[in-house]
Amino acid sequence: MNRPTKALVLGVTALSLAAFALAQPGQAQQDPSYKGTIPVQENLTPQQYQALAKVTLQEAVKAAQAALSTTAAPSKVKLDEENGYLVWEVVIGDQEVKVDAGSAQVLHKEAVGAGEDKGDESGEDGEDGEDDGK
Repeated sequence: MNRPTKALVLGVTALSLAAFALAQPGQAQQDPSYKGTIPVQENLTPQQYQALAKVTLQEAVKAAQAALSTTAAPSKVKLDEENGYLVWEVVIGDQEVKVDAGSAQVLHKEAVGAGEDKGDESGEDGEDGEDDGK
């Protein structure tokens, strides 16, 4: 096989492998993609998530407030799994801030509801009991 043909075969093989990896169930990445410090499985109980978190609800709220340059109180705070990592979801005004539950680093900011059209089933109604500060 000549050199251009080998390059073409290798390129097609690489693209095929990438497409195969993306098509595997349970391997889909959320958009936007970011990494936290505490890897977790989906669908753990709130108590299991709480036991893994190193950052408190109050610390997460402070980090989100600092990221948005505000002292406004959040309307929702929830500990959840995002992209396979444990994060605090803090809603202040019309902004949602994702705060790493292991380091208090702000991982992402977006307008409330911006990610919901991508199959997000996070239950934005706040029925998890995490938003009362207990």
